[in-house]
Amino acid sequence: MSIRKNISLETGHLQKLEPLVRKHNGNFSAAMREIIDLIDIMTKDPEAVNKLIDGLKTDYNFTETIVYWLIKQARGRLIDTEHLNSIIDPAKIVMLSDLERYLDDMTAGVSWQTNIKIDDYDDNVHPSHVKVTLSGNSLYKMEFLGGLIASYLITYKKQEIVSLKKISNKITINFKKQANANLARQSLVNYFGDMDDIACEISKKQEFWKCIVNLYKQTNYNMVTIPKNYYNELLIGKEAPSYLTAPIEAIHKIPIRDIPLETLIPTMKSVYEFMGIVERIDVNENTLYIYHGNTDVRAINAIEKILLNVLNSNGTKYKSRCSENLIVMSPVIQKNEAQAENLE
Repeated sequence: MSIRKNISLETGHLQKLEPLVRKHNGNFSAAMREIIDLIDIMTKDPEAVNKLIDGLKTDYNFTETIVYWLIKQARGRLIDTEHLNSIIDPAKIVMLSDLERYLDDMTAGVSWQTNIKIDDYDDNVHPSHVKVTLSGNSLYKMEFLGGLIASYLITYKKQEIVSLKKISNKITINFKKQANANLARQSLVNYFGDMDDIACEISKKQEFWKCIVNLYKQTNYNMVTIPKNYYNELLIGKEAPSYLTAPIEAIHKIPIRDIPLETLIPTMKSVYEFMGIVERIDVNENTLYIYHGNTDVRAINAIEKILLNVLNSNGTKYKSRCSENLIVMSPVIQKNEAQAENLE
């Protein structure tokens, strides 16, 4: 037999009951009945309840530590479609408002401590733009959840990331519609998947990378990496080739002449520094300051020739000046450009 009773509760009490009410799909009476059953158990065996609470605290701390460690290790990795679908089922979650509600429920526990807001969209199902804001006390957790949401929006809502801002305890991600799946995917890699290719390659060839990492570590990175055809020519006694464009063309997948100069120069800096061809390259606008790390004039001239040919192959004429420690390469100012500057 059901008996009706009126009870008075403060707002604070209702907030504490909210997770339990949600569990019972909004049925307040069912939530109260569960609390009463729990109190009944507690009064019958208080010691058992104390042990249970202590155990839950221990288990929670253990689980929280493991989850946080795993999230840190996943930084820069993208979630695959299978696991994405198991977390956010695209067949069940279609509207952005449903996605926000679902994520609120998913992160409601103490473990996440992250608030998620999805707004600034013009259509709840097929938006042309959308903004996602995450706020919390852990950058790693916000980045993980941000990558998860971005993967869903890019995969199922045809969005691409146009900007990402990190301010203190907040991350804001702006999206816009993108019909080209490759461009959309690349935006995800740029903002959340910078370690994905690296991790995949290491996983595929673990022994190779173990050896390489150990070798570089033991030699304090005092190694030089060169393409095999370049190495073969050195082996058979040919003069060292004066072009070293293959690594850059491999990265951009287009010939040197088609790479914009503002893209080519930063690529040259990173590629030739990490290959060990030079010690360091500083850049000031389009002028390169190359610290070659050599004392032999022949070696310095060879490095000068290699880098100068790369720049000139791009279609922009460069001139260079050498010293004992430094090579400076700057664009050649054409006559018409010089006249225009004088007129200004």
